[in-house]
Amino acid sequence: MKSSETYYFDHAVGDRNPSPPFHCGEAGFIWINAQDFVETDWRFQVPSNSLHALHGHGVVDRLNDLEQLAGPIGGGQDAALAPSAAEEASRVFYDADRMTYGQLHDLFVAEYEGVEYRIVVDNREYQRTLSKLQFLSTTAARHGHGLRLRL
Repeated sequence: MKSSETYYFDHAVGDRNPSPPFHCGEAGFIWINAQDFVETDWRFQVPSNSLHALHGHGVVDRLNDLEQLAGPIGGGQDAALAPSAAEEASRVFYDADRMTYGQLHDLFVAEYEGVEYRIVVDNREYQRTLSKLQFLSTTAARHGHGLRLRL
């Protein structure tokens, strides 16, 4: 069934709290403290632009192939990659960076009641987010932490 209308994400409005079906995400560390309790933190927000690009470019699918402590990744729920997967996650983010640099991407997000929701990816912002995710995952690998992702 073909949509009767197409709605594009409005980057000018900003995406601190976007209207559904557009979402934001979060990323941070997960580790076991000295008392053997699991701790997590919040390092940065993953903007709508980047979150939908991560889904549209298959990055979330590749992350779901890695060892998880909780998951799956995607769907707006908290998920966690095991410390043993942090280094491989970094490679996934570097691959995404190389694959998408300097290109225009018009991605499908959702369809609801005859309206197709899409986003034209702001590549500059996406590249900044990938850089943060690369740093987060390499730091996690060095310190034996896992990654907490809400995508």
